[in-house]
Amino acid sequence: MKAKSLLMICALLCISFTQINAQDNPNAAIQFWAQGTYWTPVFCGGEMVDNLEGGTIRVHVVYRYKDGNFFKEIDQIKGEVTSNKTGEVFQIREIDKTYKEDVWYVTWHYNLIGNQGSHYIGTITYNYSNGAITFDNTVCK
Repeated sequence: MKAKSLLMICALLCISFTQINAQDNPNAAIQFWAQGTYWTPVFCGGEMVDNLEGGTIRVHVVYRYKDGNFFKEIDQIKGEVTSNKTGEVFQIREIDKTYKEDVWYVTWHYNLIGNQGSHYIGTITYNYSNGAITFDNTVCK
């Protein structure tokens, strides 16, 4: 959640700075590249099997506006990250979507391919209001 929280804080700051630009085009999309580190738990069969963090990632961020109001963010993440448990290095491909329904959520779809044969594919949703994490469609090889 460290990287996700940092991205959300940056996103909210950028949203406030770019709100004026979006007013020129009420259905604007604003995009940029960012670089940072990564963190995610890995769950298989309902149990946490690993914790991945660190590494170097590049993020393509897109803010979407509708009728002049921010309504979602889409991040495409690529890079590599290391297992805290085994030291295995994973290539990461992930797409995150931050959006607001009744509260703010972020859902990320990930594909993690390790250099020692591990492979994790899945979807996680994080609720910013209560910290609840939901794990869906996880495949572990």
